[in-house]
Amino acid sequence: MKNLLFIPCFNDIKNCEKVLSEIHNVCKNNFDILIINDGSKGKINFKSNIFNLKIINLKNNYGVGFSIKMAINYALANNYKKFCRIDSDGEHDPKYIEDFFKELNNTDFSIGKRKIVHKERILKTMSKKTINYLINKLFNLSFEDYNCGMMGLGQNPMQIIKKGYLISYPEPQIIMELCNKKFTYSVIPINQRKRYFGDSSINFFRGVDFILVTFFFILNYILNRKND
Repeated sequence: MKNLLFIPCFNDIKNCEKVLSEIHNVCKNNFDILIINDGSKGKINFKSNIFNLKIINLKNNYGVGFSIKMAINYALANNYKKFCRIDSDGEHDPKYIEDFFKELNNTDFSIGKRKIVHKERILKTMSKKTINYLINKLFNLSFEDYNCGMMGLGQNPMQIIKKGYLISYPEPQIIMELCNKKFTYSVIPINQRKRYFGDSSINFFRGVDFILVTFFFILNYILNRKND
């Protein structure tokens, strides 16, 4: 069975190359790797004699929603049965990758529930808690972490995601869509580390943008559902 690990990267080339080195050290050779370098300054230069590695360098930055959609289209076109995403900044420990693929033997999709083992910015923490509360309250769900970038998808969920448009911060959207379609899921606890180098992209303005974009998606989702 073909498995694909997807790593989106934007201006995190140094971190991404370190993530790849770590994957070499802790993972077995039971998946291929796709990296979409989303308009970063510079190109990723990493060769592997262990994993089948493909790097797509985009000239412009289109956002993580676009990259995920592109990666899923690539996975389906190349007949990958299982898909796992991990971020490029080093916050997700590669030791969990095989757990996500393994869970897809029994469920349609798997999502991470992060335990933050370091101090986060208050705005980042509050924005995530606000989104968690809104979605659970409005849609009668009970997830504790809608924003974890580490997730696994089987082939049927990938077909659903392929059909729609993904917003700039697509993790809550993906979970809501798949739950609405009654797909089975599993939740995998993970420890989230500090990123290797640099600062998080979620500054004050990105934090506000995240809340607004997600809020208007939720509002639009409710209105469209009432019109169905």
